[in-house]
Amino acid sequence: MYEYIGKISVVTRQPTFSEMHLVWMVFLGCLQHQVKAQRPAIVKNFLPQIKKVGETAYMNCTVTNKGPNSVVSWMLFMPGDKIPIFLSINTELFTGDNRHDVQAKQNALGTTYTLIIRSVAEQDAGDYMCRVKIPGVTLSEWPRKRVKLTVQFAPRIKPSMKSLYEVGIGSNLQMNCEARGVPSPNITWTREDGRTLSTGRLEAQGAQLTLTAIQKSDRGYYICEANNGIKPPASIRVKVAVYFPPLLTPVQSVVGQAQNRRFDAKLECIVAGNPRPTVKWMKEAENGRRIELKDNDKYDITKEFNILQNDEFWSTLHVKNVQANDYTKYYCVGHNRYGNGEASITLIETTECQGPNCPGGGLTGA
Repeated sequence: MYEYIGKISVVTRQPTFSEMHLVWMVFLGCLQHQVKAQRPAIVKNFLPQIKKVGETAYMNCTVTNKGPNSVVSWMLFMPGDKIPIFLSINTELFTGDNRHDVQAKQNALGTTYTLIIRSVAEQDAGDYMCRVKIPGVTLSEWPRKRVKLTVQFAPRIKPSMKSLYEVGIGSNLQMNCEARGVPSPNITWTREDGRTLSTGRLEAQGAQLTLTAIQKSDRGYYICEANNGIKPPASIRVKVAVYFPPLLTPVQSVVGQAQNRRFDAKLECIVAGNPRPTVKWMKEAENGRRIELKDNDKYDITKEFNILQNDEFWSTLHVKNVQANDYTKYYCVGHNRYGNGEASITLIETTECQGPNCPGGGLTGA
């Protein structure tokens, strides 16, 4: 249709449905953009928090455009959990202890909600989430951000670890030392006496220590230490008991003493064996036979052994008032269920008294 206005002809018509729909969609889009621009939002990125046990953690959540009906919450996702633990709404706490606090401060960007955890404990580790609830908006569109709190603590060796291993000669043994801590601890094995391991080295790294073709020399105490740089390190003392037949060593293979002067002779041997051997002393007679000696007026055999390292002990025979027929070989004999062992000591005659109990101090050599 045409309408004449002065000298200008204007063509007018009704807009189509599609044109009206397009205009309406543009209007709604602008309105929605304006509404979204005014919604609360979390600004700034969260930085991971790393704290040692006992320190204080501060986690900041800055919210812009927070309306009066919006709610800011802190919540905790424990490791492995999908359902969070609510800690706070705005500045109201639900933890029930005085270690936690939430403080709200205004700044140029909006309002910062700071979650404070004092005297951080191991169980405080996890993912913390700040979330803003917007009324009338679906849950999936609520602003949220997470921050990971890592709590460092000194190593602890698991209490289930064995402290005693009992093995036989020639067998293999694998000892396990498991420890937990943050950061993950390094584990080192050494021998308590400072001797080398069966590998020929002074120490071994790793939770497992393997001993192969075990010998008597492998017996003793081993130290497992876990260290992650957080003091104090943790350690445990592990005993390796090796079953073996008696091994006897004379303290002196030849002992001298003068006769007929009421001087005594002291014969000693070091005994090793596992289980602990029974010990007896024997004397070689003129015909080569051996005679077992008993405690009496002539002989004194120690009953209380002096404990040495590991499974070694000392056994002593005192020969009283040495006479001519006492000069012969003596045997220290040990026995356990794995076998027998012995050591021989020869008592010889000297012209002067030997030992610390001689009149005037005496001589010390044979």
